[in-house]
Amino acid sequence: MITDTIANAGRYALLHPDFADAVRLLQTLDFAALPDGRIETGNPNIRLFIGREPMRAREAAKPEAHLKHIDIQVPLSGAEAYGWADRSHLENGLGYDEKRDIEFFDCGCETWFELHPGEFALFFPDDAHAPLVGSAATIRKAVFKIRAAGHRL
Repeated sequence: MITDTIANAGRYALLHPDFADAVRLLQTLDFAALPDGRIETGNPNIRLFIGREPMRAREAAKPEAHLKHIDIQVPLSGAEAYGWADRSHLENGLGYDEKRDIEFFDCGCETWFELHPGEFALFFPDDAHAPLVGSAATIRKAVFKIRAAGHRL
């Protein structure tokens, strides 16, 4: 997992073949002007979704993990807390959904952190994360889904 500011995102462009495109989008898109929904990225290995999501209490947040993609999550309208855990430490998997590339776990997170607009979190397949935690009713956020090496989206 990596957390940083959008201004520093270029530091990570060489970590994956598609990160340079994702960083360019992250740093140049006017998220406030974009509609909610799926946004065309020009790269078939990067999907971008923007939308409003309901927030929840920390106790209600269950870790999730992906096998086929890497997430870059960006809060747009306010603070968002995230739980994190190393996927190998998680127990009580609730079943992998192949179509959605997601598995939820019925256990807690190892650590918690908070992001604000202008910051991002990058979650690799080994990073289980519990997003959408906070006191606001909803949050508008951007989520990049980047193909993990050896997988197709």
